[in-house]
Amino acid sequence: MLLRTVVALLAFCSLPLIAAESEMPTGKEVMKQNQALIQNNLDDADYKRKQIVKAHMDLAGVENEKFWPIYNTYRAEALKINKGILETMIDYGQAYSKGYVTDDLATDLLNRIYTLQEDHIQLREKYTRRLADEVSPKRAMRFLQIETQLDAMLEIDISRQVPLAE
Repeated sequence: MLLRTVVALLAFCSLPLIAAESEMPTGKEVMKQNQALIQNNLDDADYKRKQIVKAHMDLAGVENEKFWPIYNTYRAEALKINKGILETMIDYGQAYSKGYVTDDLATDLLNRIYTLQEDHIQLREKYTRRLADEVSPKRAMRFLQIETQLDAMLEIDISRQVPLAE
């Protein structure tokens, strides 16, 4: 839902690469070449996500004032992780399209994904604890529930579009 735009962007960025006969650029290189487009799509997805969070957090007064600066910092850090995921997906997509997801590449991709997942869990924990301390434990719990649901929907949406390794 929220990152459907990013998935479409991934497909868009990969199309010229699929047709290329020469050595394909890395995910990092593709991201650099398409930096503005990727950033615009990520910003759009993040804006939509913020609107959903705003609608469901039910904040008022002091809670509202304390919550948003923390949330904005959280999302800025989460964006770095999301870019790592996108880069990993581009690397996988390029290898898959050329028909060679080797065991070495699969091991590398798995390690990158595990690291990114661990980073995401640690980030969520850091900001959930901060929200509990500075806003309230109930609001922190609600935040965690909303973020978990949004991430789950996004993961399902993306995983439906990524072909299984052969």
